[in-house]
Amino acid sequence: MTRRDLLWRGTGAAVFAIACTTSLAKGSDASASLGLLCFAAALFGAVLMIQGKRVSAALRIERSRHRALPQAIHERRCQRSGDAGS
Repeated sequence: MTRRDLLWRGTGAAVFAIACTTSLAKGSDASASLGLLCFAAALFGAVLMIQGKRVSAALRIERSRHRALPQAIHERRCQRSGDAGS
């Protein structure tokens, strides 16, 4: 595991811990919107902990102009082999 991957996973653990602590500290007195915000942050932190640096790569690809490239390659291969159904 690279240093950058550990950094992303550590960031995910920190976001997850902060979200859970905030949710527990506010208790039942908190508004529903704060609860949803903490839940979303906890999910984001869990994804970062599990996926690490792949999350940042996926976000970069999604923002780039080549985001449809994998699908285009797949369709082209299916057309070439005559198997357009899969």
